[in-house]
Amino acid sequence: MASDTTLNVRIEEDVKLKAARILEASGLTTSSAVRMFLLRVIEDKALPFDPTRPNIKTLNAIKAAKSGKTKRAKDSRALTKRLNARN
Repeated sequence: MASDTTLNVRIEEDVKLKAARILEASGLTTSSAVRMFLLRVIEDKALPFDPTRPNIKTLNAIKAAKSGKTKRAKDSRALTKRLNARN
């Protein structure tokens, strides 16, 4: 299929270079990967990933909570006191 349009995207150079290296190792160009992404969006009528995935800070907090490495308060008054002490 011949391409008949150009898509310009502004992105940080390091992101572009890192992604290009990974894609190249898979035998893809950045253009082919973007084309695959857009075709998938059309097919699924949605993003092909969950954009609400927690960031690293939230993931670390979840991990700490699950492992029991969190601070506990005796009651709401103690919790409020601890929270206000941080300010």
